[in-house]
Amino acid sequence: MPQYRITNAARADIVDILRFYRTQFGDQAQALILSTLQSIAGTPYRTGCHDRDELVPDLRSYHHVYSRQQAKHPHGMVKSPRHIVFYRVANDDVIEVVKLLHDAMEVSSHLPTE
Repeated sequence: MPQYRITNAARADIVDILRFYRTQFGDQAQALILSTLQSIAGTPYRTGCHDRDELVPDLRSYHHVYSRQQAKHPHGMVKSPRHIVFYRVANDDVIEVVKLLHDAMEVSSHLPTE
């Protein structure tokens, strides 16, 4: 099974996202995040992934909207996902999840510089 590791900053983002959307989406938001991370870990260069070298070297991004269908939950799904996962493919082919940001945020001010 493909592997991924989550930085402390990304872990804090996930906690904040789940806390904020708990009343609106419940377990659907969690299912979407998990599906997205598994999709990226399985195929890090999949359709919807983008090189983001203009922000940070070797950084890539993937919008949750591309995993929406795979994240169907018994209570429905998040219809209009608004978060982007920023990640790197590490030397050991493990995906390192760096940040999860709302797509309306100014990305460059929220990413690590390395």
